[in-house]
Amino acid sequence: MASSPITQEQVFIGPGLSRFKRVVTVIGVIGIIILVLWIAIHQGASAVGSSIAAILFILGFVLYLRIVAPVPFTITVNGESVIKQGRNGETIALRWDEITRVKEEFFPNGTRISVTVYRVVTEPQQKAKAWAVYRDDVTNLDGLAETLKATKPENCPWQSETVHE
Repeated sequence: MASSPITQEQVFIGPGLSRFKRVVTVIGVIGIIILVLWIAIHQGASAVGSSIAAILFILGFVLYLRIVAPVPFTITVNGESVIKQGRNGETIALRWDEITRVKEEFFPNGTRISVTVYRVVTEPQQKAKAWAVYRDDVTNLDGLAETLKATKPENCPWQSETVHE
């Protein structure tokens, strides 16, 4: 593997769900629960079944929100490897010789949308796409892309693509 021009380690942060969005969502869900309970109280016994169904539906929606909520993460790039580590304990550590290509996507106006890292598949259940980050996921997507581009070895292909034309 050719030595990389950048040996200094750089860390990029994916903050996850903002506190504002979390608070607004909690207030909204509590408001809907209060509305359902208020309707149930004012309608009496005839609304018990539909109120229970509504509460179960709301709880299912809250569970769905917990599943899809973005988890905070960090991406560490250095001359030896790229490491993506999530707050939930998931770590994807790839040496540069394990990375088959890096792809970036742009809107037609030149705004970068995403950066995706692909790896050598070593296990039957493993996917070639190691990870992808999008503009809203990481605080400095352009800096991450430039660091990856400057750090990658010459034998690692870099693919740029314009989408949504």
